[in-house]
Amino acid sequence: MEYPLTFINLSWAEIGIFENTAFPLASLRKEDEPIEKAVERYVIGYMAFWNIAFIKKRMIYPSLQDDVIRKRGQDKIRQYVERHLPIEPFPKFYLVFLNQPQIGCDADGFSDVFCM
Repeated sequence: MEYPLTFINLSWAEIGIFENTAFPLASLRKEDEPIEKAVERYVIGYMAFWNIAFIKKRMIYPSLQDDVIRKRGQDKIRQYVERHLPIEPFPKFYLVFLNQPQIGCDADGFSDVFCM
């Protein structure tokens, strides 16, 4: 079954977003801000607010911009969503870190899927 996920590629993570009409993704954006920057700001702010992770921009390692790696990250998020279906009305952000040793990634370079 296909779920309405939008994927955002950051240099250090793959983000899958379950969007709904009550809280569209565009509502996160400031005027003239690219959606990638808005999502990155939201994700880092969320993690800091809930003390999930303290990430400093200078400590984030840019990952390879390889389509195969991105696809594997997206597949990992899709598998997670199939097992943990999102509930309306809240949007859900699903995050997979790519090759970030300070977070703790598996041997394949992917973190667990985090749901926000």
